[in-house]
Amino acid sequence: MLPARARTPNSLRLLFALAVVAVVLERLHALLRAGPTDFDDAYMYLRYAHNALAGQWLAWNPGEAPVYGVTSPLHFLLVTLVSRLLPGHPAADLQIASGLAALVLLAALVTVCARFCQDFHLRGNFLLWGAVLLPLVCFREAFFFHAHTGMDTMLAALANTVVVFASLWLAEKPSPARALVAAAVGLLAIEARPDNVIIAALCPLLALLLLAPAPRLRPLLIWAGTLGGLGLIDLTLKWHFLGTPLPLAFYAKQPWYYRGFVGEFTWNPFFFLEVALATVSPFLVAVVLFSRRASLRLLLVLLIPAVATLAALFSVNQIMGHLGRFYFPSLPLFVVAGALVTDRWLKGLPEALASSESAPRLARSLLVRLACALLALLGGAQALQAAGRAYEGRAQGQVLASLGGYRISAAAPLPDLDSWQASQEIAELAAEAPPGTSFAMSEHGLVGAYAPGAVIIDLLGLHDPIFARNGFSAAELWRRQPDMIWMPHPDHTQMLRDILDSDELWQHYVFYPDAFTYGVALRRDGPRYAILAGLFLSRWKSSYPGLLPEEYVAHQSRK
Repeated sequence: MLPARARTPNSLRLLFALAVVAVVLERLHALLRAGPTDFDDAYMYLRYAHNALAGQWLAWNPGEAPVYGVTSPLHFLLVTLVSRLLPGHPAADLQIASGLAALVLLAALVTVCARFCQDFHLRGNFLLWGAVLLPLVCFREAFFFHAHTGMDTMLAALANTVVVFASLWLAEKPSPARALVAAAVGLLAIEARPDNVIIAALCPLLALLLLAPAPRLRPLLIWAGTLGGLGLIDLTLKWHFLGTPLPLAFYAKQPWYYRGFVGEFTWNPFFFLEVALATVSPFLVAVVLFSRRASLRLLLVLLIPAVATLAALFSVNQIMGHLGRFYFPSLPLFVVAGALVTDRWLKGLPEALASSESAPRLARSLLVRLACALLALLGGAQALQAAGRAYEGRAQGQVLASLGGYRISAAAPLPDLDSWQASQEIAELAAEAPPGTSFAMSEHGLVGAYAPGAVIIDLLGLHDPIFARNGFSAAELWRRQPDMIWMPHPDHTQMLRDILDSDELWQHYVFYPDAFTYGVALRRDGPRYAILAGLFLSRWKSSYPGLLPEEYVAHQSRK
């Protein structure tokens, strides 16, 4: 039976409510002032949403077979729903999706802590927990960033928070019905992001083994069998209908997948982990300060899955992992751990003071623990910095391809163009091109969203099964005869080298190196050349006023 809860005076309830409302309104105001998201990957979800609303579910290009190109099917459904109900500016649809997930995440964190705390004054006191947790979570740079990007990060964090709730709820009173709910919640968490599979599997398992009263074997078997069965059905259906059981990004983000990739060691998991752990540093300090023997099992239930997930993420190349994006979905487990450990310490405080642990002795113990926590945070940050520098140092032995082999007539190079501005220019060009025009590129999020009728050949393999499973091939690119190539990001040195070394490029394309930052090639003998050349000239004049494009056409150097 749940312990009773204390009644909070109305004056304090009003104060807590005002604090919660003030934090939420201020953060919403900040999000609105931040402007449209420039996180290019997020716009990929809009392209899939557009095709879904047109009756082509999970198709990357119009008329093509569906592919497993969305890392989060659940976020895809959310973006599609928002686009259907609130059609507007593309960036607004994305930010509503991630902002809504962030808001519900905050509510879920408060609910978990208020529901499963044990202190008489804290149990069920949602306003108090909101007033405490929201300022500690909302004002972290990483939280705001991920709420603004339009990506699946916040939804994945929310899903893990629900897994925590379901796990503690199952352990509280194991039953077949609760086991089934926990299994269903676990599958939804995996659909929010495949990385969540470790938390979805370990958290309920450890909760049943360490926290649940006996008997628990039957609920354990029901939960494990249901989650395993649902997972097997899910993988089979995806393999059958989408061609792969895992997202294409799983294959494309394996280490060394891209040959000659400058970003192999610059997308640094150690630096990202440092940022992620700093986001929950108050809760890590709370764990060190207030953990007692009575809370050890709870800590194991929450921290083992979280740490295992963080460790597993070192096996992938964390491209676009800004501000610990890959780690962030696991961080609610640290938040709940710090909050509930503090709660259990407060619950036992009167007994501790009444026993041999006098107030001075308890204060000394807390000071020692606080010093240890701060030293651990400082030492951990320094260790991650050192590991990150060593990780980046490996790039010195990396073999990169040269990017020369051509010349231009102009005496001076093109002026630098911001990469996001370049994306906007190419997106406008693609949106004005005839439907069915084929574009090959690596930076395709914004372009794909603005030009849903275009055929986007994804050179990175995030949405293209052939490139995802076999790697980039210049022969495969030329087989598709793209009308226009927006050259790959220069970090992909070998990919660029393979294109530049192809006779196909020089025989059939007019190549403008460095145009719109990465370079543009137009197929001169293609059926849409005249139209694309006109659109290209229009974008050129707006971006490079006074410069003649013919002076920047590349001519192959003699071999």
